[in-house]
Amino acid sequence: MQNAKPLIFALMAALPIASAAAAGMNFQMARGLMHERADLIRVSAADVEQKRFEVKEARSLSGPKVSLNAQQIEGRKDVHLGFDNPLSALGPALQLPIPNRFNIDYEDDISGPRASLDVVWPLYTGGAISAKQEATQAAVREALAGLDKTKDELDTLLVQKYFGVQLARSVEKLRQDMLAQEERDLKRAVRFEKAGMLAKIERMGAQVNRDAAQREVLSAQANRQVAERELQQLLKEDRIGELDTPLFVCTSIKSLDYWTDLALNHNPLLKSIQAQQDQARMGVKAARGAYHPKVYLFGHYNMIDHYLTLPEPDWIAGIGVSITLWDNRDRSARVGSAQALVNKAQAARDQAESEIRKVVEVAWLRSQEALDQYRLTSSSIDLAKENVRLRESSFKEGLCTVDDVNDARNKLIAAEVARRVASYRFVVSYSMLHAASGRMIDFLDVLSRPDIVIAR
Repeated sequence: MQNAKPLIFALMAALPIASAAAAGMNFQMARGLMHERADLIRVSAADVEQKRFEVKEARSLSGPKVSLNAQQIEGRKDVHLGFDNPLSALGPALQLPIPNRFNIDYEDDISGPRASLDVVWPLYTGGAISAKQEATQAAVREALAGLDKTKDELDTLLVQKYFGVQLARSVEKLRQDMLAQEERDLKRAVRFEKAGMLAKIERMGAQVNRDAAQREVLSAQANRQVAERELQQLLKEDRIGELDTPLFVCTSIKSLDYWTDLALNHNPLLKSIQAQQDQARMGVKAARGAYHPKVYLFGHYNMIDHYLTLPEPDWIAGIGVSITLWDNRDRSARVGSAQALVNKAQAARDQAESEIRKVVEVAWLRSQEALDQYRLTSSSIDLAKENVRLRESSFKEGLCTVDDVNDARNKLIAAEVARRVASYRFVVSYSMLHAASGRMIDFLDVLSRPDIVIAR
């Protein structure tokens, strides 16, 4: 019994997971699953991480650089020393042969190990270091904007696939209901034919209608299987179970100006281009810094003094200034090149703003069009339902044919499909409107809005 306790506890822990699976997958759950598994998001996230490491690397550029050097030297040095004899002036007076100058020549072996500690600390670089640091921070912003753009694009793709499955399943159910009705009509026609109440041609017409409904079901099943397969591949799931988020429309989608302003402030593409502009400006700053002198502190300490020659110090430290008088790279051309990148980024931003305005307007118009189409299908469905009711009643009384009933049902099916297609188009267009505005996260809250209408 004690051995069974761990198994019981494991089963109890698995109950919430099983319950969640049985309850189905809503759109938010599917989105989280896709973000966790999507390779494109992992690529963009790795790019962000790499840029952040570059920021960390550039942060220490203004600090000192300390290096330890070790060498084994083989060599010699010829030493020639000459100095004046201070007693040479007394030579004539003392009548002594005192030379005026002494010369010492010898060969010094300078072979041996060398070990030194070197420090260089930049104090002023003409803005090159700060430009590099700010450019790396702008690169992080660009990578983050790229990550947001990737997520928005995948989110809109998920909307198409997720609600595409909902549409395909809904149409398949309509076709199956239609087939069940045609099966009942065929059985009734067979009974009427046997009783002599219906001509053979009428029974054959019912069979043709049943076969046509069967073909429509097969086609709907194939469409549903394709839609589920595409969603499977996007989510990297083995199978697609129940989907809890239904097709819907919103009775109010706000004005075009509202969405345009939102897009110009939050679109990730504009954020990316703005970050590129900032990097280009830092390139100009760094290029102009080449005209400035470089000021630095330096220090050098020889850790092994036994083998040092006379000119080699035990330690040395000071402050240095480096000024480039003539550069083999044209500095003015470098500044011009960097400024051209700034101009290029500005032109790219203007072009992107124009494209975004167009994308937002198209998505808004498509959303409004789909919403209007959805509204207009209500009267068509009501009329088609009434027509089916009257035709079925007339058929039971022998006042109309099977084809009349079938035509009425086809019109109803067409109106029902049109309503669901209009809802699907609205959802897709509305998601694109959110993505173009950089507010795809708000799309998840749509179903909690009071103006939501669930497509049935």
